Amino acid sequence: MMYVGDSLNRGQYVSMVCLLHSLIPHHAKSMETFGSLTVFTAKDYNATIEFYWAPFLLESNSDDAVIHRITDRVVRKGSINKHGKHWEGVDIIVFNTYLWWMTGSDFKILHGSFDDEVKDIVQVPTEDAYRMAMKSMVKWVEKNMDPERTRVFFTSMSPSHFK
Repeated sequence: MMYVGDSLNRGQYVSMVCLLHSLIPHHAKSMETFGSLTVFTAKDYNATIEFYWAPFLLESNSDDAVIHRITDRVVRKGSINKHGKHWEGVDIIVFNTYLWWMTGSDFKILHGSFDDEVKDIVQVPTEDAYRMAMKSMVKWVEKNMDPERTRVFFTSMSPSHFK
């Protein structure tokens, strides 16, 4: 099972792990972090509960799972595969993205790469940027998830939270 998104899904992930953690003996479980991916493994069950930090689902300048409080946020158009390659093969996936899009102003979209010396950035209404991300997510799911094997969920708006 994998949670993908921002701190809302991280909270859901932590809650799920807490429920399971107390039931599984110490020798039969592990917790590891690999950059944006955190994995809880229940060894005797051959099962993992995972969280992947991707607050916009698309590649962005807020992708660092620890240092991501950037006020001038930029997402890269057509970049869902950068993160999506880490999501393949799961049985249950729960996506979320919403609150990070609500800046109150236009959103910056990068055409090209964050590594390009000269960056082609355009500003679009937030609704258009969000729609672009949602379409990318749906196309990615259709191409990479087997509906006979995988359950896909999406959560959007949530109450504001601080910790």
